[in-house]
Amino acid sequence: MEVTSAALFISLGLVVFGICYYYFTTRNRERMALLEKGLPKDYFKGSTTYLPLLLTLGIVSIAIALGVLAGGFLSSLEIKGIGYLMFPFSIFLCMGIGLLISYKVLKTMQKEN
Repeated sequence: MEVTSAALFISLGLVVFGICYYYFTTRNRERMALLEKGLPKDYFKGSTTYLPLLLTLGIVSIAIALGVLAGGFLSSLEIKGIGYLMFPFSIFLCMGIGLLISYKVLKTMQKEN
C-alpha cells in the first residue's frame, strides 16, 4: 500500500513537471519567434484587467444565491412528483439567467469604451 501511494505521488509529480516544462518552453519559443518577426519587447506586457471576470463572478454568485432561495421556496410547496427537482432546476435556471445578464452588461460596457 505504501509503495503504491509513493509511486502515485512520484508519477503525479512527474506529470505536473512535464506539463509545466512543455508549457514554458513552448511559450518561450513562440515569444522568440514573434520577437524575430519584429514585434516590440513590451508586446507581451499586456494590460490584463480582471474586472470583467469579477463582474461575471459577482452576478453569477448573486444568481446562484437567488436560485437556492427560489429552490427552497419551491421545494417547500410540496408539489407531488417533482418537488425534489425544484432545487437543481431553480439553481441552474438562475445561474443561466445570471450568465445572460453578465453577457449583456459586458457588451454594453464594451460598446461604451
